[in-house]
Amino acid sequence: MPLKAPKRFRAPNIERMVKISTNERYIHIFELKVFNMKRLNVLFLACMAIFCSCNQQAKRAKAYHETIYLAVKPVIDSSLDYGDALNSHLKARAMQQQQGYARLVDQSIAKVESAGKFEDDTVLLHYSLETLEFYKNRLDGAFKPFLTHISQESFSDEEARVADSMFGDFTMMQSRYWERFSWAEKKFDKQFGVAKVEGK
Repeated sequence: MPLKAPKRFRAPNIERMVKISTNERYIHIFELKVFNMKRLNVLFLACMAIFCSCNQQAKRAKAYHETIYLAVKPVIDSSLDYGDALNSHLKARAMQQQQGYARLVDQSIAKVESAGKFEDDTVLLHYSLETLEFYKNRLDGAFKPFLTHISQESFSDEEARVADSMFGDFTMMQSRYWERFSWAEKKFDKQFGVAKVEGK
């Protein structure tokens, strides 16, 4: 039986193999780059969403703080006018100022209660109402009965002494409430990053 000639050995095409291998590597690297770019885009969008959310919260917090502040500040500032009316030792003037001041306090309390809490935070709401309730209690519970009891237009010496003493005590006490309200404002601003949007 005649022997078959062996098949010719074909040497591998090294150049072709290298080219295929190189192309596959390039494709793999390209796919990794595309994947990484997509992942970076997702991370970027997520970060932007978080940033926008925090920025919007800070803007809302600033608006809320301004609402509370504009309700409380006129009450604090009006204490000087009220003191001048009491120190005049004239019943009509003091009573007129008393009525206007009490009305302002009630309006401010209504504004703060209408604003309510900010998200789940109640600190600024609590201390603003605490401050306003102090004024309301002093005006309605102490000064109003005192002024109503005075029978003459001008205070007597004893009534003048009592009025001055009452207002002195009122001034000392209100400074404590101012400090507590100021502390609540700073805490609120720091917690919600209000300083980041100041002036915007």
